[in-house]
Amino acid sequence: MKPRIEIDDAGRRVVLTCDFNVMARDLNGALLALVLEKPERADHDFILDLRESYGDGSHDDVVRTAETFQACGAGKRAARTCFVSFDAGFVHWARTMDFCFANRTHHVFTTPEEAHAFLDRAQDESVASAAA
Repeated sequence: MKPRIEIDDAGRRVVLTCDFNVMARDLNGALLALVLEKPERADHDFILDLRESYGDGSHDDVVRTAETFQACGAGKRAARTCFVSFDAGFVHWARTMDFCFANRTHHVFTTPEEAHAFLDRAQDESVASAAA
């Protein structure tokens, strides 16, 4: 199965939502396909809603994703990936990903609304910094 995907290229944001039967590797494949289709998305902000997915992802999947993002030119601007998860330990996995990706940080929230609010604030701060 594939995750539901919402793309806002103008707002530089992509949301992938897993339903009950979406595996983590399905999510990763969809994410890679989006970036390969349009390489500038490697610098978009992402929200990955994992609340209903199966945790079959591995370190190799993270490395492959980081390498693909790098090959697509990621790192030209600061970007964020927000995971939505009930797993209290996921914050450690997300923090480890910070070291795999150029100029991208990873954050964990318990609701999509929290993730969107965080990205809204971060994008507003980026615009304000660029204008100064």
